[in-house]
Amino acid sequence: MAARSVPRPPFSTDLLADLHADNLAPELSAQLWPQVREDPQALSFLCDLDEVRGELRMLANDSRVYHPIPTHVSARLDRLLDDLSQGRAPEEHVATVHRLPVGPRPADPESGAPPTTRPMPVVEQPEPTEPTPLERRRSRRLRWITAAAAAVAILTSSLVAVDALRERDAPPTALPPSPTPTIGSDDDLPMGTILAAMGRKDVSGPLSVPGALGACVAAIVPKREVLGSMNINYRGQPAVLVLLTGPQPPKITVLVVGADCTPEHPNKLTLKDIGSS
Repeated sequence: MAARSVPRPPFSTDLLADLHADNLAPELSAQLWPQVREDPQALSFLCDLDEVRGELRMLANDSRVYHPIPTHVSARLDRLLDDLSQGRAPEEHVATVHRLPVGPRPADPESGAPPTTRPMPVVEQPEPTEPTPLERRRSRRLRWITAAAAAVAILTSSLVAVDALRERDAPPTALPPSPTPTIGSDDDLPMGTILAAMGRKDVSGPLSVPGALGACVAAIVPKREVLGSMNINYRGQPAVLVLLTGPQPPKITVLVVGADCTPEHPNKLTLKDIGSS
């Protein structure tokens, strides 16, 4: 049997997202990391995912976020998302977005340290060129994540200022593991639980096997992108909360499946869209 070829640059955003989330087979990940670390565009995309995930994690644990979102801010966010979805530059200045120039970090064979996606020291940027397919796909993916964060923020009556790509002196600090949320028999999914799942991949059991969660989701809601997932106890049984891209931004879809969900047995426990139209 012929050996399966290893993907080569330019890498797809889906492949990079799976690599970032440790959702690939260990052998394939070990073969991809050396190539990814030599690809500035791929590293930049991984850094973007790190920053977005860090912002959402901190937001979920920030007790100071309580101010109602003003109507004019909501309208500006909607206009920004519409502009981005059609490939136009924003008509007004909504937020400052800084690109993070990166360079490959040399591997240290003696330390045995795993690859890192932390931003590298600033290097000279080349002259702007036409957007590459990776950049266009990356903009689409990050637009969904930003839209999802905005939708949850509006539903929780919070004012959220997310500058997901801004420069930082240090990468976000990892948060300690939190207990598995429990949803009672008469309770709806709290917005805090939904927000906590954004940008996460914290799934154990059968659905932690690479490809298993995606196959389960596709059997219930085809052609949707996963924005976050985590274990929960839902009305007395182990389950997984999955956040998906909605029918259109800024809506997102909240799906809860049983821990035994498979394409042949798509154990859907609840499914609903949230966010403004």
